[in-house]
Amino acid sequence: MAKKTSSDSKHASRDVENAISLFFAVRGLMRAKFAQGKKLNPYAWLHVETMIFIREQEGPSMRVIAGHLAITAPSATSLLSALVKGGLVRRARDARDARASRLYLTKKGAMFLATTQVHGRKVFAELFSVLSPRELAMLSTLLKRVLSHKER
Repeated sequence: MAKKTSSDSKHASRDVENAISLFFAVRGLMRAKFAQGKKLNPYAWLHVETMIFIREQEGPSMRVIAGHLAITAPSATSLLSALVKGGLVRRARDARDARASRLYLTKKGAMFLATTQVHGRKVFAELFSVLSPRELAMLSTLLKRVLSHKER
């Protein structure tokens, strides 16, 4: 089966470009609101998403995290080293493979994540307040649909 190209798309190029621009504009607005005037580490959002994944997966390997984030292993190592250095994540040897390690949130990391998520929910609730509950649910549905068709 041939891979679909942009010329095979059922959408006009201009519509796709507009959706991309709007997506990145909203992403930028979300980052700015989340920082609320503070200088935001450009990796802070990625750190939070990584910590959520570690909490949900209960001890993922570096390879699994790299795959989830769609980054290279060296990039994942760099990202996680910063979290380990900050005391938010700890490495533990894998019980089945002594060469591998598993990653877990520390108590400090769990507290930081909980606080950050409370702050984030308040900020983003305000940001999305222009949408009705039905519109916000539809936005979530649409984003899930796009994510479900990503290439793996």
